[in-house]
Amino acid sequence: MAAKPPVTLQENWKSTLLPWLDRVAEQLDVSGVDLDVDRVHLMTGVVAEGVQRSMAPISAFLVGAAVARGASLEEACAAVEVVTRERAPA
Repeated sequence: MAAKPPVTLQENWKSTLLPWLDRVAEQLDVSGVDLDVDRVHLMTGVVAEGVQRSMAPISAFLVGAAVARGASLEEACAAVEVVTRERAPA
């Protein structure tokens, strides 16, 4: 099964996904936040494969909380990936 292209390169990025994301950011009053959608998807993919799919959105929430406290998106995503990759097999 071929991997999907990064979200920002998908056909519906500009027509559907980006406008939706902008509207959500506006409603949450976080319009000025610099979000790297593809980086977040990469990190949640690591979690989905390394732990469980249901933990991917939870990890994104925790990354958001870390960023709100001052971490960079990259360092927060990288920290989640390190913990996930170091996770002892169940």
